[in-house]
Amino acid sequence: MVTPDPTPAGRVLVTDGEFKHTLGIVRALAARGHEVHLVAASARAPAVHSRAVRAWHVAPPAQAQGYDERLFQIAQSLAPLSLVPVGNGAIAAAERMRERWPATIRVALPPPAAFAIANDKTRTGDVAREHDVRTPRERVVATVDDARSALAEFGAPLVIKSAREEGRKVLRYVNAAAELRTAFEDVAIRSSGAVLAQEFIAGGGYGFSALYWRGAQVRKFMHRRVREWPPSGGTSACAESVPDAPELERAGTALLDALRWHGVAMVEFKGDPARGTLSLMEVNAKFWGSHDVALAAGVDFPGDLVALLEGRVLPPQQPYPAVRCSWPLGGDLWHGLARPSALPQVLMDAVSTRVAHTWRASDPWPTWRELIQWARSAPGALRELRGTRR
Repeated sequence: MVTPDPTPAGRVLVTDGEFKHTLGIVRALAARGHEVHLVAASARAPAVHSRAVRAWHVAPPAQAQGYDERLFQIAQSLAPLSLVPVGNGAIAAAERMRERWPATIRVALPPPAAFAIANDKTRTGDVAREHDVRTPRERVVATVDDARSALAEFGAPLVIKSAREEGRKVLRYVNAAAELRTAFEDVAIRSSGAVLAQEFIAGGGYGFSALYWRGAQVRKFMHRRVREWPPSGGTSACAESVPDAPELERAGTALLDALRWHGVAMVEFKGDPARGTLSLMEVNAKFWGSHDVALAAGVDFPGDLVALLEGRVLPPQQPYPAVRCSWPLGGDLWHGLARPSALPQVLMDAVSTRVAHTWRASDPWPTWRELIQWARSAPGALRELRGTRR
């Protein structure tokens, strides 16, 4: 039995108040007694309005010039604290400033080489295959002709996507040669780097999430995607915990062990774990969008991460139950509108007391901001849907 640490919980600075899963993170940390501060680009961010947040601090978007210095300035003004980067841009900024962080600003960053590999899908695939983790056939394509060759080799549908996990992620499906040019040019223009052509893998989407400390796994969690936005392949709009999936656990653990990970990560797979057909999609070297389902199952990644940053000892992890979590304003309603056959289940999940959601009667204002954010997302959501149908 672990004796509770009598030291009061400390101050925490969380980034990316705009993201849907940031709200769950700040609430979880406040529930553990932390004084929570938040970084956001504007008051439009839903988490800014949570009662869990002591104060919020404005900063430019994570990809904008000046973000690194502003984040450092905010953290330094509040130190001592634990820094919890949420999005790709924030964790990349924290990594760039790795050598600058003073001892009074605690942040968990994976080894530099591991971080670089995790953000490069090609290099991640190389490491995966070395450790008996299946990967789709794929290649970097620099031109439409390269993509045409990949289509001939891998067959249709062909996945065209950004080759890097960091930055803006773009994905298109190509069902015929006539669609190649439009899909390739769309991804090339909108992605943050090289373009990857990848074999399509049939099956469901699964995630293996973990908290590592100096290369050792201390927490784990698995989930499957029930519905996505966009429906053709995107982020979780509804997800369920998976308490027992040996092949999923083996593959995710093998990859993060090989990288000697430190901090949180989610390894994404597609296929069927029961049949041993899981293939690696990517590594999220950060908190993942479907993180709320872990919280609903009682696995408190942010609270445990900060406890370790503060030098506390974690008790052994307890088994977690099977739960379902739905994000009506985080893509599930758009999924139902795009797939009318799914709409009845989307609506039932949205109102069911047996399904976890992010709205709270005790903390209502973020939900109103999410509703406004959802309405503003309509033009982009419709464009995204048209793009996946090309």
